[in-house]
Amino acid sequence: MKKTIIFFLPIIIITLLIPTIIFSEGAGITGANFTKIPEGARQCGMGEAFTGIADDVNAVYWNVAGLTQLNQQNFCIMHTAWLMSVNDEYGAYALPIQGVGTFEVSGMFLYGNINVTSEDAKGDYVPTNNQASASSFDATFAYAKKLSDILGNNEGLSDLSLGGSLSILNEQIVSDQGAGFAASLDAFYYPKYENYSLGLSLQNLGFMSNRPDLPLTIRLGFGYRFALENILLPFTDEGYFTSLENNAAADVDLIYYPEEELARANIGVEKYWALNKFHTVSIRGGYKFGYDLDGYNGFTGGVGYRLTVGKDLSFDVDYSISPYGNLGVAQRISVSGKMFGFSAENPQDNIELAKQYYKQGYMLLAQGKYAEAMDQFKECLKRNKTYPSAYIGIGACFLNTGRTQLALEAYDKALEFDPNNVQLRNFVNKVKTGGDLSVPQDQQQPVQQQQQAPPASQQQ
Repeated sequence: MKKTIIFFLPIIIITLLIPTIIFSEGAGITGANFTKIPEGARQCGMGEAFTGIADDVNAVYWNVAGLTQLNQQNFCIMHTAWLMSVNDEYGAYALPIQGVGTFEVSGMFLYGNINVTSEDAKGDYVPTNNQASASSFDATFAYAKKLSDILGNNEGLSDLSLGGSLSILNEQIVSDQGAGFAASLDAFYYPKYENYSLGLSLQNLGFMSNRPDLPLTIRLGFGYRFALENILLPFTDEGYFTSLENNAAADVDLIYYPEEELARANIGVEKYWALNKFHTVSIRGGYKFGYDLDGYNGFTGGVGYRLTVGKDLSFDVDYSISPYGNLGVAQRISVSGKMFGFSAENPQDNIELAKQYYKQGYMLLAQGKYAEAMDQFKECLKRNKTYPSAYIGIGACFLNTGRTQLALEAYDKALEFDPNNVQLRNFVNKVKTGGDLSVPQDQQQPVQQQQQAPPASQQQ
């Protein structure tokens, strides 16, 4: 119940804030607004919501601290057919070094022609047939590091990552030019044994010559990874002993521009289908609130294809579309890849910590505190999902609370990982046939349970 509240609380808060965001109105003028143009076809297909996920090379735009999730070199090149005959070229490369951190360099070049307006006798601006050339350039250098590299894996802040970037900016409209620097400060929190993550990014800290203030931006994101086939599984009884591979992700971003007194909210989701070990396809969708876009114009969409060549090499092709009402439609296509690196840390390799949680659950089971015991057994399985004793403990909790079918399912999982446990197999057969559920005295656990169940394996 506690974890359910933790998961849904950010969603409730964000939902309550969305009406305020929708009806907020901006004020003020900023320069270098090309820095607001989002990068990444995958991310833009997800409603431009990625601050709380930030798990690929394009995190440099959304949340630099998320780059610590990379364990392979990443690259991305992208072309954007932006609005009103303006184009955007973008490229990024990230290099993670185990124990040191992740370094990245990226750049974007925005170019095209804009319509010239003139002022009539009434003081109104009217379009003309003349056009003027304009271009903008941004080169960014970024770095991110896990605090676990400094503090160790079992400290309170070990799941927190920090990052930052420095950008060189240049903007030219005809002969009018401005240049300057911008920095970002970022944080990313991803608990090792959970599916949710939080991101915070403070962007465009800096200045430009011959321009108004930069568009200072505060981004807050909440991300969640799940198996779409059964999104609520972690919050059900079956979720205590059943785990599915995550194949989908969702993100909610809140964006605030203090200089303009403007707030926005973006939501997005993506789903992957593995066709076989080489080919994977994906689909994405999202919606943007607070952009003065009516109806369907707030929606975004995208598709992707991944070719997995081998363990250390894969390539992605992604496409997204974002309507902007009368301004037109922005389309992006990107090619990205992952190659060479180091082995990612597997949080389920912590057998010693799994044993500690099992022992705590076992003691609670003996005291008849079944709900608390199951929570401990579940934490054990998060750290080692092949731990048969934890499944047996969960089965005993279900059996003691009259949920026989769930108990049998949990025992079946234990037998899956410990098929030679003859005593458990015999006990399961007794449960199914309604036979005597008592366990021979010489084979009982040192701590008795209210409803007899087979002893856990010697793994404890």
